[in-house]
Amino acid sequence: MQGEFKTDRRSFLATAAAAAGSAITVGLCDADAHDQGDGGRPQPTTASPLSFDNLYDTSILATTLKGEAADRLALRRLVDAWAHCADRRLAEQQSNLFVPDGTILNYEGDPNTHQPNSTIKGRTAIRSALAVLNTFTVTLHMNGQSDVMIRGDHAIGETYCLVHQFTMQNDQRKCQTLGIRYYDQFLRQENRWYFAERKLIIDWSDSRMSTP
Repeated sequence: MQGEFKTDRRSFLATAAAAAGSAITVGLCDADAHDQGDGGRPQPTTASPLSFDNLYDTSILATTLKGEAADRLALRRLVDAWAHCADRRLAEQQSNLFVPDGTILNYEGDPNTHQPNSTIKGRTAIRSALAVLNTFTVTLHMNGQSDVMIRGDHAIGETYCLVHQFTMQNDQRKCQTLGIRYYDQFLRQENRWYFAERKLIIDWSDSRMSTP
């Protein structure tokens, strides 16, 4: 009886080893077939280097996302690119966020009850108007809540923004804080989103001396 048990155990172990070997072989064959199905192309082992130059890319092709998700990401990058360029004094890049005949309308109060104080049309005029930023020693644009509605190549959106603008007066630093909303109309051209029109609405402002 004991001899039969040992024989059965040896038979079981031999069968298990054979099965394991077959599974390994099948796995290797499947892996080879998968590689051949990819045309034998080597699989990338490292991602492309990260670069700050690629931030704020408003192309829908600059992401692995598709459809509306890619559009929404590109539109948010566009809104944030405006703030980045303003604080870094990148006037040319900032004006190029608009279509060539894009427009900025400046309001002090809600557009439903106020007329625009100024209208700036075209990239050249926008670039010239942005020189006003050079009158400040430093600025900080902080974008808050934002939402968009997309329909084909067109979109609209609203973005809240808090802006701090610093100047020096009589050897003292002064800070002006602005509560801003942007009403935007966007246009997608060749897979890239641009501003078609920006309504810059100053809801409130506050000025005070600042201690560095």
